[in-house]
Amino acid sequence: MSTRLVWMLSAALISLPMAAEAGMKMYRFKVDGHVVVKDNVPPDLAPLGYEVLNSRGMVERVVPRAPTAEERAATERAEALRLDRERRHAELRNKDADLKRLYAQPGDVDRAQTRKADEIGSYIELQFRRISDLEEKLTKAQEKAANVERRGQEVPADMRLEIVQLENGVRDAQKNIDMRRKELDDSKIQFQKQRERLRILQVYELGTLPEDVDPARLPPLQN
Repeated sequence: MSTRLVWMLSAALISLPMAAEAGMKMYRFKVDGHVVVKDNVPPDLAPLGYEVLNSRGMVERVVPRAPTAEERAATERAEALRLDRERRHAELRNKDADLKRLYAQPGDVDRAQTRKADEIGSYIELQFRRISDLEEKLTKAQEKAANVERRGQEVPADMRLEIVQLENGVRDAQKNIDMRRKELDDSKIQFQKQRERLRILQVYELGTLPEDVDPARLPPLQN
């Protein structure tokens, strides 16, 4: 045993009875594998962690060592992940509650999708009839304007305005068709997501996160 270690242990043994007589607390550290006992907590040793000894030399409390920078970063990352998980769970739970108020089961989604498709289909059919009617009127208006020009006359302003309005009407109707077709495509994706979520909620509680879902537990897909 080294002379330094013998001296440190001797000092610790001597200090404990003195501390007991005075009712003092002592603080025991491990420094480079050696035991160090002091009557205070030096700032340079505090991060190492220590034991608080009572007046009889018994351990009263253990103060853990301070975490390293890497450990603190890992703890912060874990806490951030925990908070994010709680947030996503709460948001999804609210969405699931809204979904369950709309549909009781996946089959209800299929019926809603059919109604949506029928409604959009009827609208698009109406727009096609409108385009056909506008194009027929446009053809007649253009023929009238052409006849005026063939006579060497200037096309009246009201006739030109009618042609422009008819052309704009055709374009607007086509835009409406394109928008509703996109709406139909988007709704198919949305209905599919709702159907799949309801399938999950047949087994799992509201707010269950996607990463916690085991596909093997889900009911079979309905054709």
